[in-house]
Amino acid sequence: MQLDLFSDENVKAGPDKVRYDWNPNPGRHVNVSKALMCKIWRKDSGYDQNDRDVFGFYLAHSPDGTEPLRMTFKEISELLGPAQGTIRASVEKLHHGGLLLEAEKFGRMRFYRVNPRAGYDGPAKNQVDATKEARFPVVPAPEAPVKPTRKRKAA
Repeated sequence: MQLDLFSDENVKAGPDKVRYDWNPNPGRHVNVSKALMCKIWRKDSGYDQNDRDVFGFYLAHSPDGTEPLRMTFKEISELLGPAQGTIRASVEKLHHGGLLLEAEKFGRMRFYRVNPRAGYDGPAKNQVDATKEARFPVVPAPEAPVKPTRKRKAA
């Protein structure tokens, strides 16, 4: 005997159909690599709490598929709490480690998306296609590249 926990009246018709309606917070689900998440949340992962919070923010707020999260660091900072510079540093570290991928650039503004090898919101077939071009995330976090400094001319 199969229990009918989800009646048809809770299932929406069409492409935005919600299969599991966990009221009061219904919504879509993200497919993540559990093994990778376990590595990221270890204290020796090279990622700190701010990095994990920012990565979780991207997982929760990114649009479906491979679309980038089109929010500025200031907007993320206002919603998440840490300073804008902290958000920027975490995004750079997550990008360097391959958890976030640069998707769009407008002037000096860059928008990132979650690496589909780390997390994906959409059909499994689309995730398989998206991972073909995506690099592998790195844990522990790699050392950030040294940024060249401008040489000052002696007066």
